[in-house]
Amino acid sequence: MKLLLITPELMAGGAERDMINLCRGLTERGHAVTLACHAGELSPEAEASGARIVELPAHARTPAGLRQFGAGLKRLVEELQPAIIHSQAILPALAARRVLGKTLPILVTIHNLRYRIYYPLAADLLNRAADRVLFVSDYERRRFRDWGFPRHKSRVLHTGLPEVFFEEQSSEPHKVFRYLFAARITGKKGHAELLNALAMAGKLNFQLWIAGDGIQREAMEQLSQRLGLENTTRFLGFRRDVRQLMARCDALVLPSQRESLPLSLREGFAQGLPAIATAVGGIPELIEHEVNGLLVSPGKMATFARTMIRLASQPALARRMGITARRIALERWTQPRYLDALEQHYRELLDH
Repeated sequence: MKLLLITPELMAGGAERDMINLCRGLTERGHAVTLACHAGELSPEAEASGARIVELPAHARTPAGLRQFGAGLKRLVEELQPAIIHSQAILPALAARRVLGKTLPILVTIHNLRYRIYYPLAADLLNRAADRVLFVSDYERRRFRDWGFPRHKSRVLHTGLPEVFFEEQSSEPHKVFRYLFAARITGKKGHAELLNALAMAGKLNFQLWIAGDGIQREAMEQLSQRLGLENTTRFLGFRRDVRQLMARCDALVLPSQRESLPLSLREGFAQGLPAIATAVGGIPELIEHEVNGLLVSPGKMATFARTMIRLASQPALARRMGITARRIALERWTQPRYLDALEQHYRELLDH
C-alpha cells in the first residue's frame, strides 16, 4: 500500500519518535511509505527508517505557510498517488483536505494539544479534516468529545514500541538508586517544580539523571546549582541512547503538568522500570498505583519528592513493580499489535 504520512517537525519528542517507529514498521511490512515533514533533531532517525523523507513546511501555522504546505502536498500526492494520508497533526490534515477535497481518505492521530483553550476550535477543525481519528489516549478522546467531536469518527489506539525496547540489557552495578527523567526541558514537564521540591525535601538518597534538551535547559542547570542539587542531579542533554540510559537506572520520573500517553514511560516499562508520575492526562491509563508505578496528584510536588525518597529506600518494591510494568508492556504495547490494528483502520477507510 502507498502511504503518505505527515508530521509537523522532526523535533526530539515522543510523538515524533512514534512517527519514525511507525515509518520503520510499515516499511518492514512492505508498504511504500513517504513522510512529509520539516527537518529537526530526529532527521537522521527518520532517514534511517526506510521511508522516503520529503521536506515540506508541515510545521506551518500561518495562512501563508499552510497554503505553501498545501500546494507542495498536492504536487506530492499527484506524484505518489497514495492510498491514504495519515497525519499526526490537525493543521496539515486540514490543509490536505482543502487542496484534495474528498479524493483521499485522511486519518489523523492525536497525541495532545498544547493548550486547553484550543479544544473548541481544534474539535471543529479536526471534524472538517479527518475521516477518522486515532487518539493515543482515552483522555484526549474524551476531551474532544466534550467539545462535540463525533463519536463515530473517534477511536483510541495506543501506539506500539519497537522490539528493540523489549530486549533485556545488562545493567551496571551502582550503589545509589538512580532515577531517569527523560523529557524535553520545557515549562510543562515540571523540571523547575521538581527541583524546588527536592531542595526542600531534606537528605536525598538517590541520583536524578535528566535527559533532554529545550529552551529551559540552561535555566534548569543554573537552578539546580543555586539550590545545591549539583551532586544529586546530572543533566545529560539530548540523547539518542535513551534505552541504554534506562539500563543504568532503577526507575523513571515524570512530574508533568500536562501529558497524553507519554512514550518515555512505556519505553521504560518495556525495560522493566517502574515510574513515579503525576496523575494527569492519560498517565493513569498507563500506571496502576502501587502495581507498576506510583501516582502523585498534580501540583503536589512535595509529595512527589517524598515519594522519590520512599521508592529509593525500597529497591525490592521498585524491582517488583518493574517486573509487572514489563509484563503489561508486553501485553499492550508491542509494535506488531499496534501495526495490525492500524492496518485494519487503513482497510476500513479504503472500503468505506
